Amino acid sequence: MSSIARRAGTVLLWLVLAVVVVLASLMVLVPRVTGWVPLTILTGSMEPTIPTGSQVVVQTIDGEADASKLNVGDVVTFMPYPDDPKLVTHRIVSRTLSSDGGISFETQGDANNAADSWTLTATQLRGVVQYHVPYAGYLATALDGNQKQTGVGVAAAALLAYAVAQFLGALRERRTFAPAIAADSEPFTAGPAGVAVPEDAQPTRAASTKHDTAARTHGPRHRRDQPGRDRELVDAA
Repeated sequence: MSSIARRAGTVLLWLVLAVVVVLASLMVLVPRVTGWVPLTILTGSMEPTIPTGSQVVVQTIDGEADASKLNVGDVVTFMPYPDDPKLVTHRIVSRTLSSDGGISFETQGDANNAADSWTLTATQLRGVVQYHVPYAGYLATALDGNQKQTGVGVAAAALLAYAVAQFLGALRERRTFAPAIAADSEPFTAGPAGVAVPEDAQPTRAASTKHDTAARTHGPRHRRDQPGRDRELVDAA
């Protein structure tokens, strides 16, 4: 039972460390490498697709060229009002191309029953959502940038150190048990009637020959004068 509990604890620790590393990578490393921007969802207008408190990672949109690549169904982050810095993340429900080549969009939250009251242009769009991490926004809000990076480094170092410790432990155990197994093992060969016996118990060829000779020497021998003796017994009778 102790062995099973130890293995279960090891598996659980690996899972926890793996989850921490994956979350830290999605929240910090991937945005930093790709140049994407992490944002926290503060309301439930996109539930159940994006729960409140989730962290969304958006790829920035810059001008008409980027906006022209957007399609109905994309989830975008935008500024509804030019003079208000508040950001909203909703889904595009319609796309309109004007006669002068301009593009406008209508959006709607997944949890809302009607489309938003505003019409968006390329200048109001800030990014298109690439992925989201449910409820991770609460943690992102509680930690600053330095703390997030420190957490990533600590989690990665812990996972690496644990992996190295497991490898070294397995290597030591293998080296410890290998000589013991070799010492306890004896070479066996087939004995009489197919029975396996140790090699040192097998008689040598010389010993076998000697034994056979002795058996022939000490066996019953017929005397050369046996026929004459038989005649004598017959005459005497």
